[in-house]
Amino acid sequence: MNRSPRWRVALLASAAWLLPATASAAGSNEPPLQQTTCSFSGMVDELRAALKTGSPAYRKYVKERLKMAARLMPADQLLAAVHQERDPDVLEALGGALAGKASFSEDTSLIQPLLTRAASDADPALRAAAVRGLKGTGSVDAMGKNGNVVTYEQLIRDSAPEVRQAVVENLVHESAKVYFGHDKTVSETAVATALASKDPEAAAKLLSEVSMERVGHDTVERLRGNLRTDHPGLRAASATALGGVPGAEATSTRQSLVELYRNEKDPAVRKAALQGIARLGMGSARATLESLRGVAPGLDPEIDAWQSALGLGLQEWHLLLREKERIRK
Repeated sequence: MNRSPRWRVALLASAAWLLPATASAAGSNEPPLQQTTCSFSGMVDELRAALKTGSPAYRKYVKERLKMAARLMPADQLLAAVHQERDPDVLEALGGALAGKASFSEDTSLIQPLLTRAASDADPALRAAAVRGLKGTGSVDAMGKNGNVVTYEQLIRDSAPEVRQAVVENLVHESAKVYFGHDKTVSETAVATALASKDPEAAAKLLSEVSMERVGHDTVERLRGNLRTDHPGLRAASATALGGVPGAEATSTRQSLVELYRNEKDPAVRKAALQGIARLGMGSARATLESLRGVAPGLDPEIDAWQSALGLGLQEWHLLLREKERIRK
């Protein structure tokens, strides 16, 4: 496998934990420094102490150092530590190091002990910590390569709210920060996970915050079907999600959102439908929005705000949304 110069720099940096200390300067009255090796157990002890009493910057440092060192160290000690650890904060850090090693070595089987703890540990705090250990990695792909023995669809059904929250945070972060909204599998996993959830708030956060720009037709249909759910928060989140679907789905999706606006009674759901319509059409949405004036007179100022923002000709959605919110205040 070809490796870039950047990889070699990273390899040297991660090897620093193995290097002996340098000798003292010539002529110094101090005794010469002795060669030493930073052991894995020593690093874990330092991690444990830092997580209890260290500053935020120091905690970040020791966790990042462990991640870098884990790339080169044999897996056995790290796997054993993940299996045995009982402190949630330490388990999360060890899990992050293990997940990073799995990604670096392209051996996704390494994360299986972490997945096992996420699914079956008796302590909900430790289950949540194991889930959080996967954050910032390509965890959806890794789960698939491990045969989907443990999935986010399963984990979102956990009885503990902290576990469900960790699932949501992982998927939102993975979509936005690992794949920058461009991964179809992550987006479709987020929708499937939301629809499998019994927690309406967790499901709504997934649907409204994960990018939908690459989802397929079947997933769009599932989102459209969710516009008929009994929970208004989920209807609103589904409308928000539908605003971000691919252009090939725009026409039929716009019709669904228009029908939602006309038939819906909940103002928050209607506002989400307007947002979805605006996002689907951007500049071309103005006529559709105008056709809805008077359907819910109390929301006509919302339509006015969208019309004003769309009239600015902004091409980036986040800028348009920010401008609309400024106008509406």
